[in-house]
Amino acid sequence: MKTLSRRTFLSQSANAPAILPFLMPEFSSAVQGDEFSLNEVRLLQDMTDYQYKSLWGNLKGITEKEADWKPNPESNSVRWVVGHLCWFEEWMADAIENKGRYLTDKKPMSVQEPTMEAIRTRFDAARTRSTAVVKALAPEILSKKVVFVGRVEVPISNLFQTQVTHMSGHRYQVRYIRGTYSRVFKITNKADFDPW
Repeated sequence: MKTLSRRTFLSQSANAPAILPFLMPEFSSAVQGDEFSLNEVRLLQDMTDYQYKSLWGNLKGITEKEADWKPNPESNSVRWVVGHLCWFEEWMADAIENKGRYLTDKKPMSVQEPTMEAIRTRFDAARTRSTAVVKALAPEILSKKVVFVGRVEVPISNLFQTQVTHMSGHRYQVRYIRGTYSRVFKITNKADFDPW
């Protein structure tokens, strides 16, 4: 691993996948400009897979009541956050294929299902689909531009960087909401779903 200065890291961050703050691997094919290789995409997909599995570990034992609870009225519930992550997974695959939600959803959203189990089923299907779409990508597609949630044009490779950081960030949001619920109501034991 090569340690980068803060300035170098920040200047490269738009084009370099960060594994830990200010660290990144020395890839056999270095990222240059908007050029990404399928190896970098595979690494980012592996990182997303880890976050996905960890998310469901953090959701172990959640009840429907807890899934709907908000720390304050302006907050999102765990159900909304997980539905939002599922929405992004569906949106990203559609963006790569130029169809579906990509053509209609111009702002971030959350898909809703009647139960957390139903959200998991839908999210599992979305992950399976996005993984298949990514595995079928040709290298030249990675630099193709898409409009990110109706706002700014980015290369498709940027979606994979966003996917892993997005899932990681919202996973920590779920941990925060569930941890707060555990401390406030003393119904759940935080160590059961979040051993930290």
